[in-house]
Amino acid sequence: TKVSYVVQEALVVIRDIFRRYPGKYETIISDLCENLENLDEPEAKAAMIWIIGEYADRIDNSVELLEGFAENFLDEPPNVQLQMLTATVKLCLKRPQASRDLVTRVLKTATDESNNPDLRDRGYMYW
Repeated sequence: TKVSYVVQEALVVIRDIFRRYPGKYETIISDLCENLENLDEPEAKAAMIWIIGEYADRIDNSVELLEGFAENFLDEPPNVQLQMLTATVKLCLKRPQASRDLVTRVLKTATDESNNPDLRDRGYMYW
């Protein structure tokens, strides 16, 4: 089913399953990546961003997917911003050449333009 709230709640549960059972059930990742346009709940966005960052080496277009989330970085709630920051750094570790511009942009935004001290401090730690 493509009912928005069902998809979003499923994403949160799937993230928890991936955390509990790493390396299993990875075949559904491509299906999850097809539902990005339907995400409007912060917890679901954070879950999807975590999945993309964690499995960036297995998702061919992981850089493009995270770039889509980065467009509205400052407009997102703090939990999504923090997850985006962590996921872009993970992406940089797994695909350094492809993600260099994205990581620089997100780190610069987090440290220079954010009013959230937690986000700013984490950005400085990663920088």
